[in-house]
Amino acid sequence: MNRLLVGALFGVALFRTALGILCYQCSSAHSMYCSDMLVADEASPFKPEPCDHVFEAEYCVKSTAMHGGIGAKRYCSSRDLGNYCNYVRNPGDQIEYRSCIFTCDTDGCNGASSLSGFRKLTLGVVMLGALAIVTRFARQH
Repeated sequence: MNRLLVGALFGVALFRTALGILCYQCSSAHSMYCSDMLVADEASPFKPEPCDHVFEAEYCVKSTAMHGGIGAKRYCSSRDLGNYCNYVRNPGDQIEYRSCIFTCDTDGCNGASSLSGFRKLTLGVVMLGALAIVTRFARQH
């Protein structure tokens, strides 16, 4: 029984590795539909695609930059590039550019921006606190 379970888990791992990750792959320089607010719905012309062309692809990446608008590029990566934003000023420029990288590891995860786990938790705590205050106020009046 244990051998069967181990074999099944090994098979699933191999199957997942063989399939690879599916990521959105586009650039807002080529299509306005790839903007920072790409929405993963039925109307979108973009769908997550296999990352077979990237050796050992395990991650989806969304990079954004802002200068008079938001530009975005979505692609596959074999490396975890992290999650961060920088402000960059190129020589001769008078404007600072905001550049961000978001890396994730599930199919189609580099679509529209979503709240991180910490932000969801913080939002939940704030909403519960507000609900408690409103409830307490209502009871007093």
